[in-house]
Parts: sequence; structure tokens; C-alpha cells
Amino acid sequence: MSQPIIRRTVPACAAAAASVLLLASCSQDSGDHGAARPTPSRQADSRSPAPSAASEDRLIKQATSVVESVPGDALLEGGSERVGDGIHTHPVLHRGTTYRLVLTCVGRGSAHLTVLPEKSGSDAPVPCDRSVVQQRINGDGPVRIDVVAAEGSTGALAWRISSSTPVVTAPSSPSGS
Repeated sequence: MSQPIIRRTVPACAAAAASVLLLASCSQDSGDHGAARPTPSRQADSRSPAPSAASEDRLIKQATSVVESVPGDALLEGGSERVGDGIHTHPVLHRGTTYRLVLTCVGRGSAHLTVLPEKSGSDAPVPCDRSVVQQRINGDGPVRIDVVAAEGSTGALAWRISSSTPVVTAPSSPSGS
């Protein structure tokens, strides 16, 4: 007698499993079903190609070359990044030393430089047109330097932080020599 029950259960389980699969594929997105949503595809990528690795490398080399063309003192820190990645560094600067930040953006759009704490430096726009942005930064401990791309900007950033001459107090003249 148990055989007829098994025969009826197998088709019922198969039908239930198929229903679950269909419901899961239809209810994957619980948002507004009337709005069109782009789906990633290789064809869409070929219409609006992302910068290739070769073009990114070329832009990074150009940005680095611009920064290297600016004379500077002893290098503290530097590098290059894609504009979309930005620059996010936290150097510890020695009290009484003035530093110089040199940066450029090569590509399209712009970025924005932020230096914190504000007493160490000031904010500035960074156009992605190979302009050199220079900023004096006063050493007084940890500093946060961020360069963030404006929406839609592409290209490469390069920067260098170098130490300038430390602030030197005049020696007292020897008395009695």
C-alpha cells in the first residue's frame, strides 16, 4: 500500500520544486517592476568602454612626469592613482617643518583637495588638465590629505609631498667669548 502513496508524492514534489524555482526567478527584484533597469552585458560595455589598462598606464605616466618636472626637496611621500580611486594619505609631519604638496590630474573633469586639520593647509580644486596644484603644509603631527574626483571624472592623479627647510630659530649669540 505504501507504493501508491510514493508514486503520488514524487510528482507532487516535482511540481512544488518547479513552482519554487519559477517564483524565485520572478521575485528576484522586489522594487518597481515598471521601471526599466539596465543589466550588465558585454555588448553594453563595448558601446561605452572603460579606460583600458594601457590608457590608464599612459595617463599615470603623464601625471607622474608632470609632478617630477616640478623641482622639490627631499621626498617624504608620493605616488599615483586613478582619479576614481583618489588620494587618501595620512602622513605624520614633524612640528616646525614646512612641507610642500605638489599634485596634478591628467584626464577629464576635476577633483577636490582637502587637507585636515585646516591649520595645516587649505582645500583647493584640482582640474584634470595637467595643471600643477601646489600647497604648503605646516607640520604639526598627523595630517589627512584627500583628493576626491568629481562625478564623471576620469584620468590619473600624481602627487609628491616633500620637506622644505625646517623652521630654524636664530641661535643666541654667545656672550663672553
